[in-house]
Amino acid sequence: MRERRHFEHEMQLLSTAADWAPEMQGETAQELQAKFKHLALLDHCVEVNSKDVWLDRSKADPKFYDGPTKYKHAGGLQTCLDPIAKEPRFKHMKIALVDLSKGVGSPEFAASDDGMAQVYVASAAKIAAMLAAFQLRYDLRTLLKLTKPASLAALYDEQRSRWVDSQTDPGGKANPFTRGLSLRRRLVLRSRDEIPVTKPRMPDLTPIFADAAAKSPLKVEFRSTGETKDQLSAIIDEFDKAMTDFWSAQKRKRPAPEIAALGRKAKEAAKKVDALGFLERLRITMGGIVPASNFATSTIVCDVGYGFMASVLLQTGLYDTDRNGGLWLGAPYWGTVASWERPLAGGDHQSATAGALAAAMTLLAQGRLVNPQASREMLALMKKEPNPTHPGIKSWFKEGLKQLRDEGSLVSVASKLGVDKGIDDCALIERKVETGSGAKKPLLYVAVGLRAKGSGELQNLILRLDKCILANNGVTPAQGGH
Repeated sequence: MRERRHFEHEMQLLSTAADWAPEMQGETAQELQAKFKHLALLDHCVEVNSKDVWLDRSKADPKFYDGPTKYKHAGGLQTCLDPIAKEPRFKHMKIALVDLSKGVGSPEFAASDDGMAQVYVASAAKIAAMLAAFQLRYDLRTLLKLTKPASLAALYDEQRSRWVDSQTDPGGKANPFTRGLSLRRRLVLRSRDEIPVTKPRMPDLTPIFADAAAKSPLKVEFRSTGETKDQLSAIIDEFDKAMTDFWSAQKRKRPAPEIAALGRKAKEAAKKVDALGFLERLRITMGGIVPASNFATSTIVCDVGYGFMASVLLQTGLYDTDRNGGLWLGAPYWGTVASWERPLAGGDHQSATAGALAAAMTLLAQGRLVNPQASREMLALMKKEPNPTHPGIKSWFKEGLKQLRDEGSLVSVASKLGVDKGIDDCALIERKVETGSGAKKPLLYVAVGLRAKGSGELQNLILRLDKCILANNGVTPAQGGH
């Protein structure tokens, strides 16, 4: 089982266990799902210069956008990347590289295919579910400050009423939004038509957030059941073994009573994952150990909803039809609920562009996705070992850099891997290199490699990309440990 953790085959639950879907809690949540029928841009808040402001795409510019449709390509970095991207062993891949070593506010960007090819990225798209969850938490915290409700129930009622208000259609002329999309008030239109949203449409707040403590100031915090890393590891191991045994018995056409018994064990293991707090399920989701992380992700999608996720992606610009698409998640990774919409400019339900993933990781490094606190917490969820809160699978970029002298003198690696019909890695990498004067120079960069044919390709790619970062910062390969 340990070896299995190195891979993320996107396995779907067999229909015999489709009744494991988490149930929507409470009448108000049911009513919201019924009233929210069409994709709309909701009110989201972010922190800019220590102030709460309404989110729009201008607030989430990683500082390498070139107008509304292009990326700024740094000359020297792009010149270094171009021959790498054309090598036979890499030319089928989608690659992006962002150098943040001269300051996170002055990123230098380079990419193959202009960074705008929409491709299937398997589990790397789980970043979208994580981002939506943290955006939801911040939206509620902001509304709490604005409205000062008497209870969390009152806060939730106020938030739900605002979401439902987004469905009001005044009729009349629609205003252009991005290529192929327009807005009529808050409703998103495609070719003048509203875009239906299927369940789960909107957030179910009760399982996401903790109850308020008696006589304490109201707080909006993710619900947590407090499991340690070792306890989460045991729950993941139990789930993985139970599901593997169940699937294997079905594949080998074992006797029906044996399959039924294994199915019951698998359901019990799934209930343990479903019973975890939202925070613990997020940790499993981003840790990436499958099949447990796929099941955990499905519960996150059920709790957060397709409509809310899409609103966040559209308004951050991480999905932008003007740039041919971007990060998108319209499927749950498990057979709990049906898939929803494919990307609005075309592509797979779980897909992204290299440029969009590079933008997401850059914004996290800048502390500008939602707010600095949320950005730090999201990076902590993606942090590779040593990680004190939850187990996770490898980053093949990190494994490649560990081949360097002193294992690359790595400080930290935050990464999301995807594996299915290819391997993807997107990572924020911090390391130090000798400069010859006895001092160590810090390097900080984002690397994205999509659709590799094997882990070896990603390990070789990061060694080549690292040399580009060294050259861009006046460091020789020998000084960089190559």
